[in-house]
Amino acid sequence: MKTILLVDDSFIARHGIKTLLSGEDYSIVEAKGGREALDLIESEAPQVILLDLLMPHPDGQAVLEELKKLTLAPPVIVLSADIQETTQQRCYALGAANFLRKPPRREDLIAAIEELL
Repeated sequence: MKTILLVDDSFIARHGIKTLLSGEDYSIVEAKGGREALDLIESEAPQVILLDLLMPHPDGQAVLEELKKLTLAPPVIVLSADIQETTQQRCYALGAANFLRKPPRREDLIAAIEELL
């Protein structure tokens, strides 16, 4: 079973993503913020990270910056309602593997995850 780290400060958003992924062979580990996510990367060793941008402690872009420093950082799919081209370009420049509009469609999310696994 593949582990996915779901990082979002919104319980409702996390619940929605988990619902979309139910029935798939994934183990979902949740983090409510950037600091918790960075700690869980070491202990849980996820194969993929689903990352919100707008959250406290630090935000998603700061998490991407921290991940760039790691030797074996898992690939990141950014999930955001901010679909500005400049935001997407910045995320890709910081190492994001994919960027999906929030809330994502189930088939788009699963396809993006499977592409990285």
